Amino acid sequence: MRRRARLRKDRSKREGCEREGQELIQEKPELRSVVQQKLEEIRECWSDLESTTKAKARQLFENNKPEPAVKSYSDLDNQLSHLEQQPPQLEQAHHLPTFNEQLQKFQAMESQIGDFYKDVGELGSLQGVCLPQRGMMAGDREGGEHSGMVETRIVRLIEPLKERRRILLASKEMHQVAQDLEDEILWIQERLPLASCKDYGNNLQSVQQHVKKNQTLQRELTGRRARVEEVLDRAGIIASLRTPEVEFVREGAGHVRQLWEVLQLETERRSVLLDAALQAQQYYSEAAKVESWLSGQKLHLVSEEKGTDESSTLQLLKAHLALEQTVETYAETVGMLSQQCQRLLELGHPESEQITKQQSHIDRLYVSLKDMVEHRKTKLEQQYWLYQLNKEVEELEKWITEREAVASSTELGQDLEDVT
Repeated sequence: MRRRARLRKDRSKREGCEREGQELIQEKPELRSVVQQKLEEIRECWSDLESTTKAKARQLFENNKPEPAVKSYSDLDNQLSHLEQQPPQLEQAHHLPTFNEQLQKFQAMESQIGDFYKDVGELGSLQGVCLPQRGMMAGDREGGEHSGMVETRIVRLIEPLKERRRILLASKEMHQVAQDLEDEILWIQERLPLASCKDYGNNLQSVQQHVKKNQTLQRELTGRRARVEEVLDRAGIIASLRTPEVEFVREGAGHVRQLWEVLQLETERRSVLLDAALQAQQYYSEAAKVESWLSGQKLHLVSEEKGTDESSTLQLLKAHLALEQTVETYAETVGMLSQQCQRLLELGHPESEQITKQQSHIDRLYVSLKDMVEHRKTKLEQQYWLYQLNKEVEELEKWITEREAVASSTELGQDLEDVT
């Protein structure tokens, strides 16, 4: 490499000499013959140098050429005999790493046999070069016989090796499918307790938490479905083989299929029941708010103060009329709660009896509140009317008293004007 680099560097110098020589000829034509002679000598020397360098490079390449792995058919026969005496056997394997180790052994042997096949070709070409001209025909026949015998032995090694490798790959796939089936069984069994759980919560918040967990489980099932189907498809291919070794794959596939169906059914069933529990808790939550408001209004009516005069009674009556309007408007809220109850009953909700009792209690509470409102309004109106009546009576009594005083007077007057 260094020699070639130096040649490239010297070539640029030689080209520079050529240019300078041509320029000198143009400047001084009288020196043409001398300059051209020198340039021709330089060209000849350069040509000799290039030829010598190329020859040296070829010689170095031949000297450094690697020798064949085997130098004779005898060496190749010995190695083939050793390989034939120790063929890789199919060992009983129950774990995937063991299968991988055996596959590596088979791949190593296949690679070695491939190298032997290359050696046959190299030996043939080597003998063709080394045999003397007079013994060429005999050497060709002998080399051809050796080559044919070796190739036959190699083929005899390759065929059973391929068969063993095929069996090993099939066995590995069988155990891989079995392992995948076990993984799916474990995955399903881990989620079955949640899907079949009977706890649905006892208040709105706890039910909502259970609903979220079940929705997460449903999303997991949706994402896992493709994997389960892919494993079952591979198991179906293995199970279609008519060999007793695949029986455990058939059993595993049946177990996965059964567990997967149970998991889906339990998850769907729990979703339906949780939805019913959520609707019930939503109703109970709204019913509790309504009951609390109605009870608070009743308590307010029971402890309501009474007016001490006409003015205070009038103020209480005005406030009560506003409350009466609020209670009348609240009938819409009670009606919506009743409609929600009716929908649950029509759907056949499992807690229909308890919901019906709760709604009946709300209805009675509302009717009772309206009765109390009406009763208190009547009392306030009567009290207001009483204060008005008392006022009118007092005014009348005052007027009568004034008239009685005039009527009982003994003064008769002095003239007609005083009398009238």
